[in-house]
Amino acid sequence: MLDELSFDAVVVGAGAGGMCAAARLSHQGYRTLVVESGVRVGGRASTREVDRFLINTGALVIERGGPVVRTLHEVGVPLDLFVPKPETVLRWGSSDINMSSGLGAVARWAGPNVLRAASAVFPQFRPKKEQSTTAWLSKFTRSKTIHRLMDNVVGAMFAASGNDLPADVFLHYFTKGSAFKQIGFAPGGTIEVWKPLVAVIEAAGGDVWLNSRVKKLTLSPDGQIDGAQIDRAGVTVTVSTRVAVSNAGPLATVELVGAENLPDGYAHSVAQATDPSAIITVHFASQKPLAKFPGLALFAKTRRLVYAANFSAPEQRRAPVGWNLYCGASVPRPARGQFNLEKEKELLFSDLREQFPGFDQARVLAVDVTAHEWPAQRAITGYDLPNTTPVANLWNVGDGVKPWGDAGTAACAETARIVVTEIAARYPAEQRRPVAARR
Repeated sequence: MLDELSFDAVVVGAGAGGMCAAARLSHQGYRTLVVESGVRVGGRASTREVDRFLINTGALVIERGGPVVRTLHEVGVPLDLFVPKPETVLRWGSSDINMSSGLGAVARWAGPNVLRAASAVFPQFRPKKEQSTTAWLSKFTRSKTIHRLMDNVVGAMFAASGNDLPADVFLHYFTKGSAFKQIGFAPGGTIEVWKPLVAVIEAAGGDVWLNSRVKKLTLSPDGQIDGAQIDRAGVTVTVSTRVAVSNAGPLATVELVGAENLPDGYAHSVAQATDPSAIITVHFASQKPLAKFPGLALFAKTRRLVYAANFSAPEQRRAPVGWNLYCGASVPRPARGQFNLEKEKELLFSDLREQFPGFDQARVLAVDVTAHEWPAQRAITGYDLPNTTPVANLWNVGDGVKPWGDAGTAACAETARIVVTEIAARYPAEQRRPVAARR
């Protein structure tokens, strides 16, 4: 019988990448421990309750048919998503253009494909290596309206500006990548996507420890991870493991292993490459409906507001009866590094007043600022680090090691699939050997 503190795999962090990795490992027979410092699973794709309203901690939607849904299907978990009609609109002035069907959908996909085709036929149209989306778009138009629209779209999809995002990444995302082709909302909040995965993990003999923090990943004499020291309720617990997966971000992973245990220069290179972008989200509620769009809205002519979501439908189960629930988000300028928070909040609130008549009478539930140290694992698409590390049996998953050209929870789930496939090939579950726990 396995010791209760001996695991086949330890996963640091219960964000989208961590939960998908742990569920896949568990489904394949690995006894897996997930250690999460927060009070809930989901990380930046979770949900918390504020005065009986269920508000997201970040990610709003799930791509139907994408890597998240495929992960749940493969581990035997059904997923019920609420699909608004239309799913997505583009607010252009005072008009909402349906981007889920009709001419709006055609334009949404045809535009990038036309530009991509033109770039293939005419070399002068091709983006240069690492050329920004803004610089590349300037070849075609100097229109301030078009450039503002592009910045807003890039902000909504990548939490960045056109100056931050490489043009080739933008084209890939909208023509081949995971570009919210079909989306849905998880009733009860995005956390409901990950909750059933806890049962998958536990069914395989694993566990999920909330309010716990991995203090250190320990190394065997041959330089591989052999355990973890965990602060659990103020008590240090040591567990053994054969492999480790970090959803805490490459920078945090270095700290867990210790720079002194890694090749010279590796810790510095990770620190230099870690440059998370920021996003500011306002959650608000009103007893009077403030929006006609039923799902997700993108904005063309706003100062900072890049997207908003409507969670008011009864099927969403997010708000008390008689209340309408919304959120609106912006990307500050600059998107990376230091910015004037008060000024950025003021610009966002000004946009919300213009786009949601009656906003001043609404109840502001929370203002979330996701920046800098939390979550440090975020990277602007195109600037991700590898999911492998110098330690043979240690991998990163999540929003700092995404596949090139992908973004969002879909990308996090895909990193989990890639990493677990490699773990299964190199450390097959059928070759598990119980390792005595060390106390």
